[in-house]
Amino acid sequence: MLPHPVPRLNANEVHLWTLTPGAEDVAEYTSLLSPTEVDRARRFRFPALFERFVSDHGRLRLLLAGYLQADPQTLDFVENAQGKPRLSGPDCRLRFNMSHTRGLTMIAVCLDAELGIDVEAMRPVEDRDDIAARNFSPIENRTLQAEPEAERDAAFLRCWTRKEAYVKARGEGLSLPLDGFAVTLAGKDRPALVHCAWDEHEPYRWMVEHLRPMAGYIGALAIEQGSWAILNFTWPSSNHANPAHGERI
Repeated sequence: MLPHPVPRLNANEVHLWTLTPGAEDVAEYTSLLSPTEVDRARRFRFPALFERFVSDHGRLRLLLAGYLQADPQTLDFVENAQGKPRLSGPDCRLRFNMSHTRGLTMIAVCLDAELGIDVEAMRPVEDRDDIAARNFSPIENRTLQAEPEAERDAAFLRCWTRKEAYVKARGEGLSLPLDGFAVTLAGKDRPALVHCAWDEHEPYRWMVEHLRPMAGYIGALAIEQGSWAILNFTWPSSNHANPAHGERI
């Protein structure tokens, strides 16, 4: 089940794992989960959702255990007040975040920096402008409406994934007002956090990167500022030891 060998994670690297549905036995993954995780999985009414939860969280445990050279069943997760998980232990340097959409899951891993990731399937967005009016900042809404109509669904998803990635990196969930900060979303603009109503220094603290995990999907990574190299991996793959590609940002 585990990709061999798990790549070495250096201090200036972010490893992005793209997980696609595999042929693994869900029962094997279930055996890795904690009783709390199994209970959460069993609350799903539909078998496909149960299997996805088990597969995603089982593979998350395997990956993190590989980086830590630990037993995946012994990993202990804790959550903050808004539900963001992390590995317990004051000396644990490993940070991670996970996102999933139809047919695809992504996991981001690094050392010593907070990060968030979000991924979405490309698609027409029903009630796009209404959702934007309720959740986007005035800057974002003006930019969205200035885009050509044929480009607005993609612009909306760029904005949505960047906002979600930032919120997840901060780990404060719905306590952050989505319309209180702004990200870039026009295709010509570099990904960035450009405004924050409650702290003018926030745009200087965070980096935002646009992700293209595979055809038909879009994503974003938010991470504390640094000289990061992004390395991409897939699972399942015939060669997990080597990144699909890497770029320094």
